[in-house]
Amino acid sequence: MLAASAQGAAPQASEALLRALGPSGQLLEPAQGTALVADWDACWVDGRRIEALSQWSALMEAGRLADVNGAFALACRVGDELRLTRDAIGERTLYYAQLAHGWIFASTIHALLASGLVPRQLNLRGVATYLSYAYLPGDETLVEGVREVLPGEVVHLPLTGGKARHEQFWSVPEEVDASADLSPAREEALRVRLRQELEGAVSRRLPAGEKVGVFLSGGLDSSLVVALAKRLHDKEVITWSVSFGPEYRNELPFSTLVAEHCRTTHRVVELAPRVILRHLDETIALHSDPIGDPLTVPNSLLFREAGAEVGVVLNGEGGDPCFGGPKNLPMLLAELYGEVSVVDDELLARERSYLRAHQKCFDDFGQALSPKMKAAVAERPLEATIAPLFADPRWRTFVGKLMALNLFLKGSHHILHKVDEVSAPFGVLPRAPLFDRRVVELAFELPPQLKLKGSVEKYLLKRAVEDVLPREIIDRPKSGMLVPVEGWFQGPLLPEARARLLDGLKPWELFDRGWLERLLSGKLGGLRPRHGVKIWLLITLEAWLRTVLAK
Repeated sequence: MLAASAQGAAPQASEALLRALGPSGQLLEPAQGTALVADWDACWVDGRRIEALSQWSALMEAGRLADVNGAFALACRVGDELRLTRDAIGERTLYYAQLAHGWIFASTIHALLASGLVPRQLNLRGVATYLSYAYLPGDETLVEGVREVLPGEVVHLPLTGGKARHEQFWSVPEEVDASADLSPAREEALRVRLRQELEGAVSRRLPAGEKVGVFLSGGLDSSLVVALAKRLHDKEVITWSVSFGPEYRNELPFSTLVAEHCRTTHRVVELAPRVILRHLDETIALHSDPIGDPLTVPNSLLFREAGAEVGVVLNGEGGDPCFGGPKNLPMLLAELYGEVSVVDDELLARERSYLRAHQKCFDDFGQALSPKMKAAVAERPLEATIAPLFADPRWRTFVGKLMALNLFLKGSHHILHKVDEVSAPFGVLPRAPLFDRRVVELAFELPPQLKLKGSVEKYLLKRAVEDVLPREIIDRPKSGMLVPVEGWFQGPLLPEARARLLDGLKPWELFDRGWLERLLSGKLGGLRPRHGVKIWLLITLEAWLRTVLAK
Protein backbone atom coordinates (compact mmCIF):
# COMPACT_ATOMS: atom_id res chain seq x y z
CA MET A 1 0.00 0.00 0.00
CA LEU A 2 3.00 2.30 -0.29
CA ALA A 3 4.63 2.64 -3.68
CA ALA A 4 3.42 2.10 -7.20
CA SER A 5 5.54 1.30 -10.21
CA ALA A 6 5.50 2.56 -13.76
CA GLN A 7 5.74 -0.21 -16.35
CA GLY A 8 7.58 0.00 -19.64
CA ALA A 9 9.20 3.23 -20.77
CA ALA A 10 9.57 6.15 -18.43
CA PRO A 11 6.59 8.52 -18.18
CA GLN A 12 7.07 12.20 -18.87
CA ALA A 13 9.15 14.13 -16.35
CA SER A 14 7.40 14.85 -13.03
CA GLU A 15 4.65 12.31 -13.77
CA ALA A 16 6.12 8.97 -12.79
CA LEU A 17 6.31 9.50 -9.05
CA LEU A 18 2.93 11.18 -9.02
CA ARG A 19 1.58 7.87 -10.32
CA ALA A 20 2.71 6.33 -7.05
CA LEU A 21 -0.35 8.04 -5.60
CA GLY A 22 -2.58 8.18 -8.63
CA PRO A 23 -3.87 11.38 -10.27
CA SER A 24 -6.07 12.34 -7.31
CA GLY A 25 -3.71 11.20 -4.58
CA GLN A 26 -5.04 7.70 -3.84
CA LEU A 27 -2.50 5.06 -2.90
CA LEU A 28 -1.79 2.38 -5.49
CA GLU A 29 -0.43 -1.13 -5.20
CA PRO A 30 2.93 -1.89 -6.85
CA ALA A 31 2.47 -2.92 -10.47
CA GLN A 32 2.92 -6.58 -11.32
CA GLY A 33 6.52 -7.61 -11.92
CA THR A 34 8.25 -4.38 -10.95
CA ALA A 35 8.93 -2.43 -7.77
CA LEU A 36 10.64 0.65 -9.19
CA VAL A 37 9.21 4.02 -10.15
CA ALA A 38 11.43 6.74 -11.63
CA ASP A 39 11.32 10.35 -12.79
CA TRP A 40 14.37 11.50 -14.78
CA ASP A 41 15.64 13.84 -17.47
CA ALA A 42 18.93 14.17 -19.37
CA CYS A 43 20.71 11.44 -17.39
CA TRP A 44 23.99 9.94 -18.55
CA VAL A 45 26.33 7.21 -17.33
CA ASP A 46 29.48 5.85 -19.01
CA GLY A 47 28.91 8.26 -21.89
CA ARG A 48 25.44 6.83 -22.65
CA ARG A 49 22.05 8.42 -22.12
CA ILE A 50 19.70 6.57 -19.77
CA GLU A 51 16.51 5.83 -21.66
CA ALA A 52 14.77 2.90 -19.97
CA LEU A 53 13.62 1.82 -16.53
CA SER A 54 15.65 -1.39 -16.88
CA GLN A 55 18.85 0.68 -16.94
CA TRP A 56 17.95 2.21 -13.57
CA SER A 57 17.32 -1.24 -12.11
CA ALA A 58 20.76 -2.40 -13.29
CA LEU A 59 22.48 0.71 -11.89
CA MET A 60 20.80 0.29 -8.53
CA GLU A 61 21.72 -3.39 -8.33
CA ALA A 62 25.32 -2.51 -9.15
CA GLY A 63 25.40 0.31 -6.59
CA ARG A 64 26.31 2.86 -9.28
CA LEU A 65 23.89 5.73 -8.69
CA ALA A 66 26.87 7.94 -7.78
CA ASP A 67 28.07 7.59 -11.38
CA VAL A 68 24.87 9.03 -12.88
CA ASN A 69 24.95 12.62 -14.12
CA GLY A 70 21.54 14.25 -14.51
CA ALA A 71 18.16 14.86 -12.90
CA PHE A 72 16.39 11.92 -11.28
CA ALA A 73 14.24 10.71 -8.41
CA LEU A 74 13.70 7.01 -7.73
CA ALA A 75 11.44 4.98 -5.46
CA CYS A 76 12.08 1.27 -5.10
CA ARG A 77 10.75 -1.47 -2.87
CA VAL A 78 13.46 -3.87 -1.76
CA GLY A 79 12.24 -6.61 0.55
CA ASP A 80 10.68 -5.02 3.62
CA GLU A 81 11.82 -1.48 2.95
CA LEU A 82 11.09 1.37 0.59
CA ARG A 83 14.08 3.27 -0.79
CA LEU A 84 13.76 6.85 -1.97
CA THR A 85 16.65 8.37 -3.94
CA ARG A 86 17.30 11.89 -5.24
CA ASP A 87 19.96 12.96 -7.75
CA ALA A 88 23.29 14.35 -6.63
CA ILE A 89 22.63 18.04 -7.29
CA GLY A 90 18.92 18.09 -6.47
CA GLU A 91 17.29 18.74 -9.84
CA ARG A 92 14.33 16.52 -8.96
CA THR A 93 12.30 16.48 -5.73
CA LEU A 94 10.94 13.70 -3.55
CA TYR A 95 8.90 14.01 -0.32
CA TYR A 96 7.72 11.50 2.26
CA ALA A 97 5.82 11.22 5.53
CA GLN A 98 5.27 8.50 8.07
CA LEU A 99 1.72 7.24 8.55
CA ALA A 100 0.25 5.18 11.36
CA HIS A 101 0.86 1.95 9.43
CA GLY A 102 3.55 2.80 6.89
CA TRP A 103 4.85 5.57 4.66
CA ILE A 104 3.63 7.78 1.87
CA PHE A 105 5.80 9.45 -0.77
CA ALA A 106 5.45 11.56 -3.91
CA SER A 107 7.40 13.99 -6.04
CA THR A 108 5.23 16.88 -4.81
CA ILE A 109 3.70 17.92 -1.51
CA HIS A 110 0.47 18.56 -3.40
CA ALA A 111 0.11 14.83 -4.04
CA LEU A 112 0.75 13.98 -0.40
CA LEU A 113 -1.92 16.43 0.73
CA ALA A 114 -4.35 15.24 -1.93
CA SER A 115 -4.16 11.71 -0.50
CA GLY A 116 -6.00 12.89 2.60
CA LEU A 117 -3.52 10.90 4.72
CA VAL A 118 -1.23 13.81 5.61
CA PRO A 119 -2.68 16.44 7.99
CA ARG A 120 -2.70 20.00 6.66
CA GLN A 121 -0.75 21.28 9.65
CA LEU A 122 1.63 24.21 9.33
CA ASN A 123 5.22 23.78 10.55
CA LEU A 124 5.75 27.02 12.47
CA ARG A 125 9.50 26.72 12.69
CA GLY A 126 9.53 26.16 8.94
CA VAL A 127 7.83 29.53 8.53
CA ALA A 128 10.70 31.20 10.39
CA THR A 129 13.19 29.36 8.18
CA TYR A 130 11.36 30.56 5.06
CA LEU A 131 11.34 34.14 6.35
CA SER A 132 15.13 33.97 6.76
CA TYR A 133 16.06 32.39 3.42
CA ALA A 134 13.02 32.97 1.15
CA TYR A 135 12.93 29.19 0.67
CA LEU A 136 13.12 26.00 2.77
CA PRO A 137 16.69 24.59 2.90
CA GLY A 138 17.45 21.06 4.02
CA ASP A 139 14.82 18.37 4.55
CA GLU A 140 12.40 20.69 6.34
CA THR A 141 9.06 21.62 4.72
CA LEU A 142 6.16 23.87 5.70
CA VAL A 143 3.93 20.85 6.29
CA GLU A 144 4.35 19.29 9.71
CA GLY A 145 5.61 15.72 9.41
CA VAL A 146 6.61 15.92 5.74
CA ARG A 147 10.32 15.68 4.93
CA GLU A 148 12.26 16.12 1.71
CA VAL A 149 14.87 13.66 0.45
CA LEU A 150 18.19 15.52 0.29
CA PRO A 151 20.35 15.70 -2.85
CA GLY A 152 22.58 12.65 -3.25
CA GLU A 153 20.67 10.76 -0.58
CA VAL A 154 18.95 7.40 -0.25
CA VAL A 155 16.28 7.27 2.46
CA HIS A 156 15.50 3.76 3.70
CA LEU A 157 11.93 3.48 5.03
CA PRO A 158 11.18 0.21 6.89
CA LEU A 159 7.76 -1.22 6.00
CA THR A 160 7.65 -3.30 9.19
CA GLY A 161 7.92 -0.32 11.53
CA GLY A 162 10.78 1.84 12.74
CA LYS A 163 12.57 5.04 11.80
CA ALA A 164 13.93 6.20 8.48
CA ARG A 165 17.60 5.57 7.81
CA HIS A 166 19.62 8.01 5.69
CA GLU A 167 22.52 7.13 3.40
CA GLN A 168 24.53 9.65 1.35
CA PHE A 169 25.76 8.29 -1.99
CA TRP A 170 27.18 11.65 -3.19
CA SER A 171 28.10 14.91 -1.51
CA VAL A 172 29.77 18.18 -2.40
CA PRO A 173 33.48 17.48 -3.00
CA GLU A 174 36.13 18.48 -0.51
CA GLU A 175 37.64 21.91 -1.10
CA VAL A 176 41.07 21.90 -2.68
CA ASP A 177 43.99 23.14 -0.60
CA ALA A 178 44.44 26.87 -1.14
CA SER A 179 48.22 26.33 -1.30
CA ALA A 180 47.88 24.08 -4.36
CA ASP A 181 49.97 24.71 -7.47
CA LEU A 182 48.94 28.04 -9.06
CA SER A 183 51.55 28.19 -11.80
CA PRO A 184 50.52 29.53 -15.22
CA ALA A 185 50.74 26.00 -16.62
CA ARG A 186 48.41 24.65 -13.93
CA GLU A 187 45.94 27.49 -14.45
CA GLU A 188 45.91 26.89 -18.20
CA ALA A 189 45.34 23.15 -17.73
CA LEU A 190 42.37 23.86 -15.45
CA ARG A 191 41.00 26.41 -17.91
CA VAL A 192 41.07 23.85 -20.70
CA ARG A 193 39.40 21.21 -18.51
CA LEU A 194 36.72 23.64 -17.45
CA ARG A 195 35.93 24.59 -21.04
CA GLN A 196 35.65 20.91 -21.98
CA GLU A 197 33.29 20.21 -19.08
CA LEU A 198 31.16 23.25 -19.88
CA GLU A 199 30.80 22.16 -23.49
CA GLY A 200 29.95 18.62 -22.41
CA ALA A 201 27.35 19.89 -19.93
CA VAL A 202 25.62 22.02 -22.57
CA SER A 203 25.85 19.33 -25.22
CA ARG A 204 24.24 16.69 -22.97
CA ARG A 205 21.24 18.95 -22.45
CA LEU A 206 20.55 19.91 -26.06
CA PRO A 207 17.44 18.28 -27.56
CA ALA A 208 18.48 16.21 -30.57
CA GLY A 209 16.92 17.39 -33.81
CA GLU A 210 14.88 20.17 -32.17
CA LYS A 211 15.30 23.87 -31.60
CA VAL A 212 16.23 24.90 -28.06
CA GLY A 213 15.47 27.90 -25.88
CA VAL A 214 17.74 29.75 -23.45
CA PHE A 215 16.77 32.35 -20.87
CA LEU A 216 19.22 35.21 -21.32
CA SER A 217 19.71 37.87 -18.65
CA GLY A 218 22.86 39.36 -20.13
CA GLY A 219 25.05 38.24 -17.24
CA LEU A 220 28.07 35.99 -17.65
CA ASP A 221 26.37 32.71 -16.74
CA SER A 222 23.37 32.82 -19.07
CA SER A 223 25.48 34.41 -21.81
CA LEU A 224 28.05 31.61 -21.85
CA VAL A 225 25.27 29.01 -22.03
CA VAL A 226 23.82 30.83 -25.04
CA ALA A 227 27.21 31.06 -26.74
CA LEU A 228 28.04 27.38 -26.23
CA ALA A 229 24.55 26.22 -27.21
CA LYS A 230 24.79 28.20 -30.45
CA ARG A 231 28.18 26.63 -31.24
CA LEU A 232 27.17 23.08 -30.36
CA HIS A 233 23.58 22.85 -31.58
CA ASP A 234 22.61 22.21 -35.19
CA LYS A 235 19.10 23.66 -34.80
CA GLU A 236 17.70 27.10 -34.02
CA VAL A 237 18.55 28.70 -30.66
CA ILE A 238 15.85 31.04 -29.34
CA THR A 239 16.62 33.39 -26.44
CA TRP A 240 14.24 35.17 -24.09
CA SER A 241 14.86 38.23 -21.92
CA VAL A 242 12.50 40.11 -19.62
CA SER A 243 11.83 43.78 -19.00
CA PHE A 244 9.58 45.41 -16.41
CA GLY A 245 9.05 48.56 -18.45
CA PRO A 246 11.20 51.50 -19.55
CA GLU A 247 10.82 53.28 -16.21
CA TYR A 248 12.79 50.56 -14.42
CA ARG A 249 16.42 49.55 -14.79
CA ASN A 250 16.94 46.52 -17.02
CA GLU A 251 19.64 44.35 -18.55
CA LEU A 252 18.37 44.58 -22.14
CA PRO A 253 21.46 46.32 -23.58
CA PHE A 254 23.59 43.37 -22.43
CA SER A 255 21.19 40.58 -23.38
CA THR A 256 20.63 42.18 -26.80
CA LEU A 257 24.39 42.45 -27.28
CA VAL A 258 24.82 38.72 -26.58
CA ALA A 259 21.87 37.72 -28.77
CA GLU A 260 23.28 39.72 -31.68
CA HIS A 261 26.82 38.43 -31.08
CA CYS A 262 25.62 34.81 -31.06
CA ARG A 263 23.00 35.34 -33.77
CA THR A 264 20.09 33.83 -31.86
CA THR A 265 16.40 34.40 -32.47
CA HIS A 266 15.73 36.85 -29.65
CA ARG A 267 12.49 37.66 -27.81
CA VAL A 268 11.91 40.36 -25.17
CA VAL A 269 8.94 39.88 -22.83
CA GLU A 270 7.74 43.02 -21.01
CA LEU A 271 5.89 42.37 -17.74
CA ALA A 272 3.88 45.11 -16.03
CA PRO A 273 3.20 44.87 -12.27
CA ARG A 274 -0.50 44.12 -12.82
CA VAL A 275 0.46 41.15 -15.01
CA ILE A 276 2.70 39.85 -12.23
CA LEU A 277 -0.10 40.21 -9.70
CA ARG A 278 -2.64 38.52 -11.97
CA HIS A 279 -0.49 35.41 -12.23
CA LEU A 280 0.82 35.41 -8.64
CA ASP A 281 -1.59 32.91 -7.05
CA GLU A 282 -1.47 30.39 -9.89
CA THR A 283 2.34 30.48 -9.89
CA ILE A 284 2.81 30.16 -6.13
CA ALA A 285 0.28 27.30 -6.11
CA LEU A 286 2.72 25.27 -8.22
CA HIS A 287 5.30 25.10 -5.41
CA SER A 288 5.57 22.27 -2.90
CA ASP A 289 7.06 24.87 -0.55
CA PRO A 290 6.85 28.62 -1.13
CA ILE A 291 9.78 30.36 -2.80
CA GLY A 292 9.86 34.07 -2.01
CA ASP A 293 12.04 35.08 -4.93
CA PRO A 294 10.45 38.00 -6.84
CA LEU A 295 11.66 36.38 -10.07
CA THR A 296 9.36 33.39 -9.56
CA VAL A 297 6.37 34.81 -11.43
CA PRO A 298 8.48 36.33 -14.24
CA ASN A 299 10.20 32.94 -14.63
CA SER A 300 6.82 31.25 -14.92
CA LEU A 301 5.61 33.72 -17.55
CA LEU A 302 8.81 33.25 -19.55
CA PHE A 303 8.20 29.50 -19.54
CA ARG A 304 4.66 30.18 -20.76
CA GLU A 305 6.10 32.11 -23.70
CA ALA A 306 8.81 29.53 -24.38
CA GLY A 307 6.38 26.62 -24.25
CA ALA A 308 4.74 27.81 -27.43
CA GLU A 309 8.00 27.30 -29.36
CA VAL A 310 10.34 24.82 -27.64
CA GLY A 311 10.31 21.78 -25.36
CA VAL A 312 13.68 22.42 -23.65
CA VAL A 313 14.97 25.66 -22.11
CA LEU A 314 18.52 26.03 -20.83
CA ASN A 315 19.44 28.55 -18.15
CA GLY A 316 22.58 29.97 -16.56
CA GLU A 317 21.77 29.07 -12.97
CA GLY A 318 24.66 27.67 -10.96
CA GLY A 319 27.51 30.03 -11.76
CA ASP A 320 27.45 31.85 -8.43
CA PRO A 321 27.54 28.90 -6.00
CA CYS A 322 30.10 27.02 -8.09
CA PHE A 323 32.48 29.68 -9.35
CA GLY A 324 32.66 32.48 -6.81
CA GLY A 325 29.90 34.95 -7.55
CA PRO A 326 29.58 37.06 -4.35
CA LYS A 327 25.92 36.40 -3.55
CA ASN A 328 26.72 36.87 0.14
CA LEU A 329 28.59 39.83 1.58
CA PRO A 330 30.47 37.47 3.96
CA MET A 331 32.21 36.04 0.91
CA LEU A 332 34.07 39.26 0.27
CA LEU A 333 34.38 40.19 3.94
CA ALA A 334 36.11 36.89 4.62
CA GLU A 335 38.60 37.61 1.86
CA LEU A 336 39.28 41.07 3.29
CA TYR A 337 39.37 40.31 6.99
CA GLY A 338 40.39 36.67 7.19
CA GLU A 339 38.88 33.57 8.75
CA VAL A 340 36.34 33.83 11.58
CA SER A 341 37.31 32.36 14.94
CA VAL A 342 35.50 29.15 15.87
CA VAL A 343 35.03 29.49 19.64
CA ASP A 344 31.44 28.60 20.48
CA ASP A 345 29.89 32.06 20.89
CA GLU A 346 31.59 33.38 17.78
CA LEU A 347 30.61 30.26 15.86
CA LEU A 348 26.93 31.05 16.43
CA ALA A 349 27.66 34.68 15.57
CA ARG A 350 29.07 33.47 12.25
CA GLU A 351 25.88 31.54 11.56
CA ARG A 352 23.79 34.59 12.43
CA SER A 353 25.87 36.64 10.02
CA TYR A 354 25.13 34.13 7.28
CA LEU A 355 21.39 34.37 7.94
CA ARG A 356 21.55 38.16 8.02
CA ALA A 357 23.42 38.18 4.71
CA HIS A 358 20.23 36.98 2.98
CA GLN A 359 18.72 40.36 3.92
CA LYS A 360 15.25 38.96 4.49
CA CYS A 361 13.38 38.95 7.84
CA PHE A 362 15.83 37.26 10.22
CA ASP A 363 16.73 40.51 12.02
CA ASP A 364 13.03 41.43 12.32
CA PHE A 365 12.01 38.38 14.37
CA GLY A 366 11.92 40.25 17.69
CA GLN A 367 9.31 42.70 16.38
CA ALA A 368 7.69 40.77 13.55
CA LEU A 369 6.71 37.39 15.00
CA SER A 370 3.67 36.49 17.07
CA PRO A 371 4.17 34.86 20.51
CA LYS A 372 3.54 31.34 19.18
CA MET A 373 6.01 31.89 16.35
CA LYS A 374 8.67 33.13 18.78
CA ALA A 375 8.12 30.05 20.92
CA ALA A 376 8.56 27.76 17.92
CA VAL A 377 11.87 29.42 16.99
CA ALA A 378 13.14 29.38 20.58
CA GLU A 379 12.81 25.59 20.75
CA ARG A 380 15.59 25.17 18.16
CA PRO A 381 17.30 28.36 16.90
CA LEU A 382 17.91 28.54 13.17
CA GLU A 383 21.63 29.18 13.72
CA ALA A 384 22.01 25.76 15.33
CA THR A 385 20.73 24.04 12.19
CA ILE A 386 23.49 25.32 9.95
CA ALA A 387 26.32 25.21 12.51
CA PRO A 388 27.34 21.65 11.52
CA LEU A 389 27.64 22.75 7.89
CA PHE A 390 30.00 25.58 8.84
CA ALA A 391 31.99 23.18 11.01
CA ASP A 392 32.39 20.61 8.22
CA PRO A 393 36.17 20.06 7.82
CA ARG A 394 35.88 19.40 4.08
CA TRP A 395 35.71 23.16 3.44
CA ARG A 396 38.60 24.92 5.10
CA THR A 397 38.22 28.51 3.89
CA PHE A 398 35.22 30.70 4.65
CA VAL A 399 34.72 31.25 0.93
CA GLY A 400 34.68 27.49 0.43
CA LYS A 401 32.14 27.02 3.20
CA LEU A 402 29.84 29.65 1.72
CA MET A 403 30.06 28.17 -1.75
CA ALA A 404 29.26 24.68 -0.46
CA LEU A 405 26.34 26.04 1.55
CA ASN A 406 24.98 27.94 -1.42
CA LEU A 407 25.24 24.89 -3.66
CA PHE A 408 23.74 22.48 -1.15
CA LEU A 409 21.03 24.78 0.19
CA LYS A 410 20.09 27.41 -2.36
CA GLY A 411 20.91 25.41 -5.46
CA SER A 412 18.89 22.31 -4.64
CA HIS A 413 16.12 23.85 -2.53
CA HIS A 414 15.51 27.15 -4.31
CA ILE A 415 16.93 27.56 -7.80
CA LEU A 416 16.36 24.08 -9.19
CA HIS A 417 13.05 23.67 -7.36
CA LYS A 418 11.74 26.89 -8.78
CA VAL A 419 12.46 26.30 -12.44
CA ASP A 420 11.28 22.68 -12.29
CA GLU A 421 7.95 23.59 -10.72
CA VAL A 422 7.07 26.69 -12.75
CA SER A 423 8.01 25.11 -16.09
CA ALA A 424 5.95 21.91 -15.73
CA PRO A 425 2.49 23.35 -16.61
CA PHE A 426 3.81 24.53 -19.97
CA GLY A 427 5.38 21.24 -21.04
CA VAL A 428 8.91 22.63 -20.91
CA LEU A 429 11.96 20.83 -19.53
CA PRO A 430 14.33 23.26 -17.75
CA ARG A 431 17.99 22.29 -17.84
CA ALA A 432 20.88 23.94 -15.99
CA PRO A 433 24.31 23.11 -17.52
CA LEU A 434 26.24 24.93 -14.77
CA PHE A 435 24.68 22.57 -12.22
CA ASP A 436 26.00 19.57 -14.16
CA ARG A 437 27.56 17.18 -11.66
CA ARG A 438 30.91 17.02 -13.46
CA VAL A 439 31.05 20.82 -13.67
CA VAL A 440 30.27 21.06 -9.94
CA GLU A 441 32.97 18.54 -9.05
CA LEU A 442 35.57 20.38 -11.10
CA ALA A 443 34.50 23.70 -9.59
CA PHE A 444 35.36 22.40 -6.13
CA GLU A 445 38.73 21.21 -7.40
CA LEU A 446 39.63 24.77 -8.35
CA PRO A 447 41.75 26.71 -5.86
CA PRO A 448 39.79 29.59 -4.29
CA GLN A 449 42.17 32.08 -5.89
CA LEU A 450 40.92 31.03 -9.33
CA LYS A 451 37.32 31.78 -8.38
CA LEU A 452 37.78 35.10 -6.63
CA LYS A 453 41.06 36.57 -7.85
CA GLY A 454 41.46 39.88 -6.08
CA SER A 455 38.33 41.81 -7.04
CA VAL A 456 37.63 39.67 -10.11
CA GLU A 457 34.80 37.24 -9.44
CA LYS A 458 34.42 33.99 -11.40
CA TYR A 459 37.94 34.50 -12.70
CA LEU A 460 38.60 31.10 -14.28
CA LEU A 461 35.05 30.77 -15.60
CA LYS A 462 35.54 34.05 -17.45
CA ARG A 463 38.85 32.88 -18.84
CA ALA A 464 37.28 29.63 -20.03
CA VAL A 465 34.70 31.38 -22.23
CA GLU A 466 36.31 34.72 -23.08
CA ASP A 467 36.76 33.69 -26.73
CA VAL A 468 33.01 33.18 -27.32
CA LEU A 469 31.57 36.29 -25.63
CA PRO A 470 31.84 40.05 -26.14
CA ARG A 471 34.43 41.71 -23.94
CA GLU A 472 31.70 43.86 -22.39
CA ILE A 473 30.10 40.74 -20.89
CA ILE A 474 33.39 39.32 -19.57
CA ASP A 475 34.38 42.61 -17.92
CA ARG A 476 31.03 43.75 -16.51
CA PRO A 477 30.50 43.38 -12.74
CA LYS A 478 27.82 41.11 -11.30
CA SER A 479 24.44 42.81 -11.43
CA GLY A 480 21.57 40.35 -11.59
CA MET A 481 18.06 40.85 -12.88
CA LEU A 482 16.31 42.98 -10.28
CA VAL A 483 12.52 42.90 -9.97
CA PRO A 484 11.40 46.45 -8.98
CA VAL A 485 9.38 45.37 -5.95
CA GLU A 486 10.42 48.43 -3.94
CA GLY A 487 8.70 50.69 -6.45
CA TRP A 488 5.74 48.38 -6.98
CA PHE A 489 4.82 48.28 -3.29
CA GLN A 490 5.08 52.03 -2.94
CA GLY A 491 2.57 52.41 -5.75
CA PRO A 492 0.39 50.13 -7.90
CA LEU A 493 0.57 46.96 -5.81
CA LEU A 494 0.31 48.47 -2.30
CA PRO A 495 -3.49 48.09 -1.89
CA GLU A 496 -3.32 44.41 -2.81
CA ALA A 497 -0.38 43.91 -0.46
CA ARG A 498 -2.29 45.49 2.44
CA ALA A 499 -5.25 43.19 1.90
CA ARG A 500 -3.11 40.07 1.70
CA LEU A 501 -0.86 40.86 4.67
CA LEU A 502 -3.39 42.38 7.08
CA ASP A 503 -6.42 40.24 6.25
CA GLY A 504 -5.11 37.16 4.45
CA LEU A 505 -2.42 36.32 7.02
CA LYS A 506 -4.54 37.19 10.07
CA PRO A 507 -6.15 33.74 10.59
CA TRP A 508 -2.73 32.09 10.82
CA GLU A 509 -1.58 34.27 13.78
CA LEU A 510 2.01 34.39 12.61
CA PHE A 511 2.90 38.09 12.78
CA ASP A 512 2.59 41.17 14.96
CA ARG A 513 0.08 43.49 13.27
CA GLY A 514 1.96 46.63 14.28
CA TRP A 515 5.07 45.38 12.49
CA LEU A 516 3.03 44.59 9.38
CA GLU A 517 1.59 48.13 9.42
CA ARG A 518 5.07 49.65 9.67
CA LEU A 519 6.31 47.40 6.88
CA LEU A 520 3.47 48.43 4.55
CA SER A 521 3.93 52.09 5.44
CA GLY A 522 7.66 51.99 4.68
CA LYS A 523 8.59 52.82 8.29
CA LEU A 524 10.67 49.89 9.50
CA GLY A 525 13.80 52.00 9.84
CA GLY A 526 17.39 50.86 9.52
CA LEU A 527 19.98 51.42 6.81
CA ARG A 528 18.51 48.88 4.36
CA PRO A 529 14.97 48.01 5.46
CA ARG A 530 14.14 46.44 2.05
CA HIS A 531 10.40 46.91 2.47
CA GLY A 532 9.52 45.65 -1.01
CA VAL A 533 11.51 42.42 -0.68
CA LYS A 534 9.90 41.62 2.67
CA ILE A 535 6.40 42.42 1.41
CA TRP A 536 6.96 40.09 -1.54
CA LEU A 537 8.16 37.41 0.85
CA LEU A 538 4.95 37.68 2.86
CA ILE A 539 2.46 37.88 -0.01
CA THR A 540 4.13 34.75 -1.43
CA LEU A 541 3.64 33.02 1.94
CA GLU A 542 0.00 34.14 2.10
CA ALA A 543 -0.69 32.90 -1.42
CA TRP A 544 0.89 29.49 -0.67
CA LEU A 545 -0.99 29.05 2.60
CA ARG A 546 -4.29 29.84 0.88
CA THR A 547 -3.81 27.94 -2.40
CA VAL A 548 -1.83 24.89 -1.22
CA LEU A 549 -2.07 24.19 2.50
CA ALA A 550 -5.62 25.38 3.19
CA LYS A 551 -7.10 24.29 -0.14
